[in-house]
Amino acid sequence: MKNFLLILLLLQITSIVSLKAQESDLEFYNKIENAFNSEEYKFILSQQDKILQRSNTDKDSLSAELLYYLGDAYLAYDSLDNALEVMQKELNLRKKLPSSDPVLIADIHFNLGYYLLFINDFQKAKQNFSEASEIYKKNVGTASIGYVESEIELAKTYGVLGDHRKSMEILEKLLKLDYVKEQYQHVVNKELGMAYFDIGYYSKSEAILKENLQFIEKNFGKESVQYAEALVTLAIPYYYRSQYSEAELLYNQALEISAKLSGNELLKEKTNNNLAILYWKIGLYDEALNILEDLIREESTLHNASIHNNYAQNLVEIGEIDSALKHFDKSLNIIEQNLGTKSELYTRHLKEKALALGKSNDLEKYYTLMNKSFNTSQLILEKSNPEYSKYELKWGIANFRMNEIKKAEKHINQAHELRAKYLSKNHPLYAESSKELAELTWFQDNPKKAKSYFNETFDNYFAQIEAYFPALSEQQKANFYTNTLRSTFEEYNSFAIAYMDKDPSLLGDMYNYQLATKGLIMYATAKARKNILNSDNEDLKNKYQSWISTKELIAQLYSMSEEEIAQQDLKLDSLISSSKELEKELSRASSDFEDAFVAKDYTWKDVQNELKENEAAIEMIRFGKFKPDSSGIFENKVNYAALLIDKNSKQPKLILLENGLELENKYIKNYRNSIKYKVKDQYSYQFYWKPIAEKTNQYDKIYLSPDGIYNQISVNTLYNSNTEKYVLEEQNIQLVTNTKDLIAFNNDSKSKVASAPSLFGFPNYNKGIMESKDEEDDIAEKIVENASLNRGLRGNLQRYIRGNSLVTALPGTKEEVNKINELYGDNASAKPNTYLENEADETQLKSVQNPKVLHIATHGFFLEDNESTKSESEEDKYSQNPLLKSGLIMAGANSFISSGINETNQQDGILTAFEAMNLNLNDTELVVLSACETGLGELKNGEGVYGLRRAFQVAGAEAIIMSLWSVDDEATQELMTTFYQNWIGGKDKLTAFNDAQKTIKEKYESPFYWGAFVMVGE
Repeated sequence: MKNFLLILLLLQITSIVSLKAQESDLEFYNKIENAFNSEEYKFILSQQDKILQRSNTDKDSLSAELLYYLGDAYLAYDSLDNALEVMQKELNLRKKLPSSDPVLIADIHFNLGYYLLFINDFQKAKQNFSEASEIYKKNVGTASIGYVESEIELAKTYGVLGDHRKSMEILEKLLKLDYVKEQYQHVVNKELGMAYFDIGYYSKSEAILKENLQFIEKNFGKESVQYAEALVTLAIPYYYRSQYSEAELLYNQALEISAKLSGNELLKEKTNNNLAILYWKIGLYDEALNILEDLIREESTLHNASIHNNYAQNLVEIGEIDSALKHFDKSLNIIEQNLGTKSELYTRHLKEKALALGKSNDLEKYYTLMNKSFNTSQLILEKSNPEYSKYELKWGIANFRMNEIKKAEKHINQAHELRAKYLSKNHPLYAESSKELAELTWFQDNPKKAKSYFNETFDNYFAQIEAYFPALSEQQKANFYTNTLRSTFEEYNSFAIAYMDKDPSLLGDMYNYQLATKGLIMYATAKARKNILNSDNEDLKNKYQSWISTKELIAQLYSMSEEEIAQQDLKLDSLISSSKELEKELSRASSDFEDAFVAKDYTWKDVQNELKENEAAIEMIRFGKFKPDSSGIFENKVNYAALLIDKNSKQPKLILLENGLELENKYIKNYRNSIKYKVKDQYSYQFYWKPIAEKTNQYDKIYLSPDGIYNQISVNTLYNSNTEKYVLEEQNIQLVTNTKDLIAFNNDSKSKVASAPSLFGFPNYNKGIMESKDEEDDIAEKIVENASLNRGLRGNLQRYIRGNSLVTALPGTKEEVNKINELYGDNASAKPNTYLENEADETQLKSVQNPKVLHIATHGFFLEDNESTKSESEEDKYSQNPLLKSGLIMAGANSFISSGINETNQQDGILTAFEAMNLNLNDTELVVLSACETGLGELKNGEGVYGLRRAFQVAGAEAIIMSLWSVDDEATQELMTTFYQNWIGGKDKLTAFNDAQKTIKEKYESPFYWGAFVMVGE
């Protein structure tokens, strides 16, 4: 341990100790000194009794020197307790000697403080650092190594003790010293940034650490170990703010630097360990385990203990509890050997082991260990430390699980009070405890208090959204909302329904929260995009175009083979990171961007004000059923709540469907099979719509905002066997993403300047390479040859198309586009631009600028999970992006699918939803996707369908017509031309669309022909 000494003692070896010193004492001293200089510590330890005996009888400088040698020998053999005892004796002796050098005494205080940290004696360590600092200041001034390093260690110790503000006060005082600015600025700034982080000031922490990174770059360079360490430190607040991609990028940059430098193994391991924690947090357990497996050593170091603990946490998540417990035990044993069982690290890991036992339902051991960790936390942590409140809360929850309600109430309340005192009400930890109190008071049958705590929680959540969303990419928004906030809103739905009879306003609040959160991420993305495009800031617009270009390049790489990417000398991962960073910059810079998140201010009464007499609005809400006595665990049940309001509602009315799992599994299969095989469906109406119809038959119009499985059915096609009519014939339903859209519909200024309609159809799928092919057999052979090279979208499309056949032409789409074009007549202002055959390609489609109508008649595709996510190789991982699972087939697609070579201009003839989001449709009134399955996509609870529908909405379209199943070419052509005839003839879009479906129904009775298409929006 002697190698860890930060400040070497200044030895004062006196040649003459005392006139009375005996010759034998000098000889003994010389032997000890020689042994010390030759590192013969074992001999020194063999003389410990004689050294200690002399120091008790002779209080002189010779004894002090002998004690120094003995203390250092103990350190060499890692006998820390003995070393500290001897160092303290030396200090006490030197303080009594009139000739002792005060700087030497300061050195001993500093070293005592340093080694006291190893045994977790933070109070004594703090005292020694403080005394060392005062002596250095008095004798050598503040411009000295001793003073500055004593103050830094003192600040760090205050932080460990939970007094972060005192720590910050010391560090900020140091930064005012010129000597610190010259020699220690990067060290002090690092500690100051982490001090702000420890009190929950993540933004301030991030700002300081970013500035520190720039300072280090300027003074040490971007290839220095100091720069790598600063990257790792900056990643910590990113991680805790759920900015996972940014943190991952910093960790990877640090690893790249470390790989070029020698002797930085500990930094590499620390960085990889942190990266594994990040992967664990976002659910990438396999990646985390792979990293940690390479890091685990047989060493009994604290770093290795941390790795064992992190490895165990990942094993818990994949259900390997027994194996996890073994690694928790290894971690705890190492910490016990090094720091003892009273250290904060031991206590924290013990808490995590307890949580694992709780997940295994070993409640007795769970409760015992949680109790032990809580009791220790009371001894070692100041209550002002946010970490302490975590122990209070977890202990309260443990008592809740054991039905010790009084204890649970006491400790959860104490945790909440501490957070209210030491943190702001907008801090995430505050919401964590208010949520637990909401569940507890709900369990105690106190709905008034529970409602109050839920309101506190949601106020905090919306504050987090406003604070964090502007700086997050769309994917990060989704991760943050899904992992952190959404489940509590689902809990509230069960609570509101449980007490709606006592307090009808709960249903109103339930409706309001749905208005605020449904489609939240989509609205935020669309709002930012619109603000940027409407901005006068040319630099902002240029950045936006750069972002679009980067995303276009990413889309191209998704369809290339590894060999093609290598030839292009492009790195897909780097481009994705660059795209996300640009997206964040745009989000921050977009004027009035935060307006995208004030939706929580809309209430159901605002929606009610937009309704006419005999109109109704319905918010469908899918949620898991929750009971507070399940201690935070949702039951294996899904409910659908239809909240209904009309012009005269005092509060929303509830229509509750408690068979959600059956609706999403057994009944949807029956519905789809009935459509597919053109069999009259006698049951789906009863399951999906009858309870709602019974409450809504009197209305002339219903605005329906679907959720969950209701996004996958066409309500108009449900057959009422009692009346022998379809819903299309009985009710007038307009689909909307969120019923708050009514406010936008009715308050739209209508000042949009759209260009002429753009009509695409009958693409020449063989455009390009395929036109030179002579025989279909050659094409099929080519597909087989390339099968092993396929990646992403192309490989999945081959599985989607099946067999060796390629995309076939759709003659009906040519007739469809030509007839629609004729219907517009010779009106110059409305005459459409038509693109057929070779012109109906991806490049032309991407070049459209705000057409009033965008009509695309072609093949569409949607890749089911079992087709797209069970990848045959690592290359297919990129196709797991849900926006790559659906799209439109344009001219030249067969050439790409068969050969793997892009047809022209790096366009593959396949427009994915990922690419469709980038279209410029801000002033577009209607998008018609006259193709198969264009309304399908990956369902995200509360966010709708991640597919073409979402993509075109983000791109700016007011309304979209899309299909839910494979459609008949001829029937579709007739439906579309009839719709346009009605609409151009003066009917509003919804009436024109419904009447067109009724017309086609007269010819084709089965909804397979007329019911596939739905219209969403104004």
